Amino acid sequence: MVSKLLALEAYPNLRDLDFRILRGVELNMRRHRWVPLEDIARFARVDVETASFRLGKLDDLSLVRRRSDIGYIGYQLTIHGYDVLAIRALAKKGVVEAISTTQIGVGKDADVYVGITPSGERIAVKFNRIGGRTASRKATYHREVFADKRHTSWLYVSRLIAKKEYEALTLLSPIARVPRPIAWNRHVLVMEFVEGRELAELREGELSREEAAKVLDDVLKEYLKIVEFGIVHSDMSEFNIVLSGDGVLIIDWAQHVTTVSPESYELLKRDITVLLNAFRRRWGVKRDFDKIWKDFEMAWRKSRGDRDGD
Repeated sequence: MVSKLLALEAYPNLRDLDFRILRGVELNMRRHRWVPLEDIARFARVDVETASFRLGKLDDLSLVRRRSDIGYIGYQLTIHGYDVLAIRALAKKGVVEAISTTQIGVGKDADVYVGITPSGERIAVKFNRIGGRTASRKATYHREVFADKRHTSWLYVSRLIAKKEYEALTLLSPIARVPRPIAWNRHVLVMEFVEGRELAELREGELSREEAAKVLDDVLKEYLKIVEFGIVHSDMSEFNIVLSGDGVLIIDWAQHVTTVSPESYELLKRDITVLLNAFRRRWGVKRDFDKIWKDFEMAWRKSRGDRDGD
């Protein structure tokens, strides 16, 4: 499904004051579920009437939402308002000059767009979208970011997950075929743009059995290096493998765990199972699970410093 990035439509209509007001809502959401109008005006250094007027405009643009049935007038930042603040920050840092108006990739928790740097280089800009109807499922996927955190907003969780993926890619890009990270701000991750197609997008007949076998071997080779390094993807599937002119690329590291994590062993086993099943089902490529698992289990233990079979 292709959709527009609403923040790009709103962005040209915003003034510096609007960004200060949005920033005031964002910061004060740490203390308030609905931020009082007076607090926003104080942060933006304007009177209440001016703040109320500009917030009305921002509400019309779907960047904030307003509530008045709580004993006072309060505001929350929407995901679109969060988008605007992240785009503004990345633009001021010279990371992003422009972003396409339609998305090129859709994941469980994110939308991806093509961006352009000030030097004209294409980049991938990933907006994390945690929350909504599948919030409980997403909380399970990303349970570690909720540890010891009460009353955490979905906007903040999206930020933590973007940071988590950026850190994983920073560690892995020098040693394996994963996207090279460029920057992150709030819930937005900027990466190198790779010309290619997800394995899941390929139609019947586009990949022969022999070609699919080579792809699987390449993926397993890359993933084995990553596990030896100490990281488990934990969401490995045909949707997270990209075929490019340079070979395979393993993407979407937002759910990764380290091999010292108690659940990493079972997550790794699930990754290998899902991967082998997908290639057997779609291309008839058969591999001996026990033989492959032996190599991955050994890599997993080695990364943890295990010296025995316990």
